[in-house]
Amino acid sequence: MSGASERERSEEWRVRERRTHAATSWRDADYLSMRVLLRDLRDCRSYACGRLLDIGCGNQPYRELFVPFVREYIGLDREAQGSRPDVIGDVLRLPFCAGAFDTVLMIQVLEHVPDPLGAMREVRRVLAPGGRLILTAPQYWREHEEPHDYYRFTRFGLLHLLRESGLRLLHLRAQGGAWALAGQALANTISARRGLHHVRPLVNVLFGLCDRLWPDAGDPINHLLIAEK
Repeated sequence: MSGASERERSEEWRVRERRTHAATSWRDADYLSMRVLLRDLRDCRSYACGRLLDIGCGNQPYRELFVPFVREYIGLDREAQGSRPDVIGDVLRLPFCAGAFDTVLMIQVLEHVPDPLGAMREVRRVLAPGGRLILTAPQYWREHEEPHDYYRFTRFGLLHLLRESGLRLLHLRAQGGAWALAGQALANTISARRGLHHVRPLVNVLFGLCDRLWPDAGDPINHLLIAEK
C-alpha cells in the first residue's frame, strides 16, 4: 500500500474515532496523556462562567465537564466532518463580535493553527473584560491531523504568546512527566503497528506507575494554561 493510501486510511480512522466523551481507559492509546489532561480540566472548571466558546470543539467531549458551570456552551470547528460544531468558523477570523464570551476553551488546538499568535489575539478580542481562557497545548506528540500540524509549545513559548496577545497569566501547569512522556511515545508507536495492541495496557500501567512514583515535570507531554483578559 502506498504512503498516500496509508495516510488516507489513517485520516478516515481519525474521523471515526475522534473523542466523544471526557473519559479515558488504561487500554487507550492516549491514556497517559488524557488521564492528567482530564484531571486538570476537572480541577479548573471553576474558572469557567457565563458564555463559553469551545474552539476546535470536535465532538464536544468536554461539554459534560463545563456545562454545569456556564450559562451557554458554544462549540466552533473549521468543518463539520467528524465533528459536532454549533458554529463553523476559523480561529483566525472568529465570527463573533468583540467581548462576546466570558470563557474560551482551547484543548489541544493551538498546534494546528498556522498563526498561533493571531489566534491568541482573536481569543482576546472575543473575551469580555475579566474573561478567562482555558487552554492546553502539547510539548510532545507525534504528527497528527496532517498536514495541519504545525507546532509544539514549551511553557516559555506559551508565556510569550500570552504577553504578545495582552492576556494575563493566572495558572500554568505541566501535564505528565518524563515517564509519562516516554510511555506515551511507546504507546503511540505500538498503536501504529498491527499485532502489538495487546502490549499497550501493560505500557500504560507500568509507565503511569513510574510517573507517579518518580515525577519529573521537566519533560511534560502537555501544558495547561489559564489566562485572563
